Amino acid sequence: MARISFGGSGLGAQGPTTMSRYATAGICSALVLLTAVILWIRVVGPSDGTSVQLSKGTFHGDRMTVSSVLDDATGLRSGDVVTAIDGIPLRSYPPDRPVHVGSTLTYTVLRDGDLEQVTFRLQDFPVAGFLVQSWPSLLTLLALLATAVFVFHARAADPAAQALMLVAFLAFCGTVTYLLGDQAFRLAAHGPTAMEAAGELALALMWGAIAHFSLVAPGTGLTVTRRRIVVVYSLPLLLHGIYLAWMLPSARSTPEVRGLIAQFSLMPSLVLPLLAAVLLFLSYRATSDIESRRRVRWVLLALALGGLAFLAVWGVPNLMGWPVPPSNLMALIYLPPPVALSAAILRYRLFDVEVIVRRSLLYGSLTASVVGIYLAGAWVLSRVFVTHPTLAAVLAGGLIGLIAPPLHSFLRRRVGRLVYGERDDPFKVLSRLGRIDAAEDPRLVLQTVVETVAQTLRLPFAAIELRRAQSRFAVQVGYGRDTGRSVTLPLALADGVRGRLTLAVSPGQEPFGPADRRLLDTLARQVSGAASMVLLTNELQQSREQIVLAREEERRRLHHRIHDGLGPNLAAGIMRMEAARELLRRNPDAAGRHLDEQIALTRSLIGDIRGLVYNLRPPALDQLGLAGALRERTSQLSRPDTSSRMQVLVAQEGDLGDLPAAVEVAAFWISVEAVNNAIRHAQASLCRVRLARGPTLSVRICDNGRGLPERVRSGGGLISMRERAEELRGTCRVYRGDEGGTVVEVHLPIREAVTD
Repeated sequence: MARISFGGSGLGAQGPTTMSRYATAGICSALVLLTAVILWIRVVGPSDGTSVQLSKGTFHGDRMTVSSVLDDATGLRSGDVVTAIDGIPLRSYPPDRPVHVGSTLTYTVLRDGDLEQVTFRLQDFPVAGFLVQSWPSLLTLLALLATAVFVFHARAADPAAQALMLVAFLAFCGTVTYLLGDQAFRLAAHGPTAMEAAGELALALMWGAIAHFSLVAPGTGLTVTRRRIVVVYSLPLLLHGIYLAWMLPSARSTPEVRGLIAQFSLMPSLVLPLLAAVLLFLSYRATSDIESRRRVRWVLLALALGGLAFLAVWGVPNLMGWPVPPSNLMALIYLPPPVALSAAILRYRLFDVEVIVRRSLLYGSLTASVVGIYLAGAWVLSRVFVTHPTLAAVLAGGLIGLIAPPLHSFLRRRVGRLVYGERDDPFKVLSRLGRIDAAEDPRLVLQTVVETVAQTLRLPFAAIELRRAQSRFAVQVGYGRDTGRSVTLPLALADGVRGRLTLAVSPGQEPFGPADRRLLDTLARQVSGAASMVLLTNELQQSREQIVLAREEERRRLHHRIHDGLGPNLAAGIMRMEAARELLRRNPDAAGRHLDEQIALTRSLIGDIRGLVYNLRPPALDQLGLAGALRERTSQLSRPDTSSRMQVLVAQEGDLGDLPAAVEVAAFWISVEAVNNAIRHAQASLCRVRLARGPTLSVRICDNGRGLPERVRSGGGLISMRERAEELRGTCRVYRGDEGGTVVEVHLPIREAVTD
């Protein structure tokens, strides 16, 4: 058996549990036709002003209980038990006795424990009384039908939408049949008709359709098979079969046999509501996705509240003998589930029909407003122009012509704001973004920006990603979950920073189109400004941290060099010189050896001190300038006795004599690191270093080695070069040369030193 797991929204799922949309529409059309036939049969015949509802209790051929009174003029009451007609017991009532509108009948009824005779004349069916008596049930049915048709129109291929359609139209056919009921004199003579039995069957199968919907509801985690669907639709028939096996042997007349057979919905209505609630609860428990749980929770809570209300208002009071509200109002208990279903569609996009929601709300509200304004205007103008009704109608039409365009624009904005937030009003979005406190932590500012954008535009996902070119620096924040239907906006940022804003729409939501370009462009500019500010703040904070860390690291290194090297050596030198002073008169030769050792140690200490000073700032920069210092540092690599034997040529363009100290040091160490990389990794024989001064100091180091590999992993050397350049707001780019080899290009801004 093939299986389908319905999860998420189940949109477009096709398989053995999905029937054709045309089959669903055909079944629903047949149910509407069946309802019309049942209504016609009931309305055109004579009526005693009452309704005997077929499945309100076990059918007995010798007594009929009046379920509701549609016409008080007959003298009958709800709850009367009819035992005889014109003195003839119901079980013996002749099937061929003619009756018509105007015929007089006398019912023998059992009322409050006493037998009474009620005589009345048969009339036409009281349609107005039926509507007044049944309005709660009809209101609930209309709400359910409207929701089901709306969903099916939007998602006809969705199995859950098909199941909801079957629920609605089976409930419509079966409930109307149940509310109409029949007459005591007709049931006594013939029993229920085949059409009434078909309506009862529809009401029974409605519970199977509800169980079906519970299995395939959007977001459910249950696994559905064709066999399980067949089982839930077979349960009502199985329960009715058990009921007939128990009751038919005691039937004593043909009308009673027909009545028992026609009571399809009696047992299913007692057993299957609990099964449907359990299935819906299991679907809720089997769903791991939070958003899907929210969708199902609305309907589940509505059913639970409806059950509790039934127990509190009717169930428990009936058991205790307390007074209860009129039974016709009990149908209002079933109104919350379709209302909750509509709320789930509007609030949590159940069935993902947001596009249809917007259009339906817009044109529905526009139509209702236009009709209302026209009727009100026509009424007022007809009072003014009493003798000219045509003029009043023309003026009312002109009023509609003037009001309709601005009314359409107003409703379009309001409905669009309800469904899509402030998409049509960029200035509202900007005003909300402008309220964000820029003094907050930079990370929190970006997070607040994406949350504000997502909530203002009613989007399920928004994200900002910032990345500096050729750097490890990156920032990424997001809100919600990406639906896969996203649009990416580039953020215009300076200094080699690449940024993008990602916005996603829900599956049923209209994507961003050309009409939204103004909003997207404005939004990108606004977010770019906020992102630039955040980047500057973040980089400033990181620079401060790096300065503090570098300073403390340098202090620690100097501390170790002085404490562990210079300090002990100086102490040893003092001790050695004191020993030499003691030996100077007694043993001049020994004193001379101590002094020789001290001289050697002192020379070593001088070398260490020079090394410390050189690492802080190479002395050659002050003595020889930047180009000369680089030639001196790299000249040893050109000697024949070195293992690399790589020739390094340093060229200078422009005057480099008054460069700022920080720029000189950065250019020197970046060049030294690039040359060292060429020696260690490039297997090059020639390396050229070109220094050029312009608005910036340009340093270009290129070699004739094997070049960069396809996948470059930034090591400590490359990272060090880039960080030295970025500290001065410069750039460092490493790439493969046109003729092979590796090229390092560095541009360092020159800030002229201010002299007194």
